Amino acid sequence: MAGAPQAFAQGAIGPLDCVIEPAQRVKIGSATLGILKSVAVKRGDVVEAGHIIARLDTSVEEANLALAEAQARNAAPVEAQRARVELYRRRLERQNQLSKGVATQDKVDQVEADFEIGKRDLQTELLKHDLAVLEVERARAQLDLRIIRSPFSGLVFERLMSAGEFVRQDSAIFTLVQLDPLYVEAYVGVGEWNRLKLGASAEVSLDAPIGGTYPARVTVIDHVFDAASGTFGVRLELPNPGNALPAGQRCKVKIGAAG
Repeated sequence: MAGAPQAFAQGAIGPLDCVIEPAQRVKIGSATLGILKSVAVKRGDVVEAGHIIARLDTSVEEANLALAEAQARNAAPVEAQRARVELYRRRLERQNQLSKGVATQDKVDQVEADFEIGKRDLQTELLKHDLAVLEVERARAQLDLRIIRSPFSGLVFERLMSAGEFVRQDSAIFTLVQLDPLYVEAYVGVGEWNRLKLGASAEVSLDAPIGGTYPARVTVIDHVFDAASGTFGVRLELPNPGNALPAGQRCKVKIGAAG
């Protein structure tokens, strides 16, 4: 909504010609190849950051994940090896309780070796189980690569593909735009360089048919002058809750100068 005009110090910069642009305009694709199974949004739809907007076919990845989860849940090899180690431990204790001369040294050595080998085999089974858990994470990551989420909250500007099409890694499925905040781009004469500061307040007046005056703030001041025009670029952020204001329109901006 339009705000009340701001009271600027005498000598405010402007009004300057400006253009309102989306904060982001991003082509969304896929990190992997595959058939596009479903598209959840269409042109003009509002999307939230992290929401699923499309899916590639995931039948193979879902099967791989189910297999990895089943293997990770299987603790039988570990428990069986624990039982063997316990058996070897008891044998060694009984062997040590026998008086010298009753058991040969070879027998004692054999029981001790069985116990040590059993403990190492148990460590191997525990490592295999840990690897199975990691395999679950890998399978989930592969599945997640085929699920396309919105990287930010905004609008669908274009839908470029439909379900059933083959997606390559250089294919764009959507173009998304972020409209909150909006960026106001303007050019200021180099003579104003020392009067303009980051964070300075400004008011943006929109052309018809939108109209109205809105508060904004300077967020970028270019440090490279354009020698041909004698200007430098300035960007302002214009809050736009609810995407109420459209981008791509001309405007005028007045910026409060540093005191």
